[in-house]
Amino acid sequence: MKRVTDTASIREVALPFSDGLLSARLWKAGERNVVGVPELGLHCYGVSESEAVFRLFTTLLKYYRQLKQHEDRLGERGLSHLAHLKNWVAGIEKRMTSSPIESRLVSLRSRLR
Repeated sequence: MKRVTDTASIREVALPFSDGLLSARLWKAGERNVVGVPELGLHCYGVSESEAVFRLFTTLLKYYRQLKQHEDRLGERGLSHLAHLKNWVAGIEKRMTSSPIESRLVSLRSRLR
């Protein structure tokens, strides 16, 4: 595996919905794009940047599900990872649920008259 020697080519970005607790680093290694979360030690590869990021997103969700399922058997490191991912998933769920104002139904019939 090729190592990145040019650290200027590594971009650090905040992971969506993480409130700054998790970050992602993007770089190119040969022909492949690599994205990783240093706090968790996870990396994913893809032909394009968007493919690598999508793979990371799905991997993080799968990893969270596995950690949650085996929470009683986790060590200190696993519990730390689970805590990070719980906050991240909670941010996603909060963002995807509608607020009480948005959930009001609007009648189209009264608008058409």
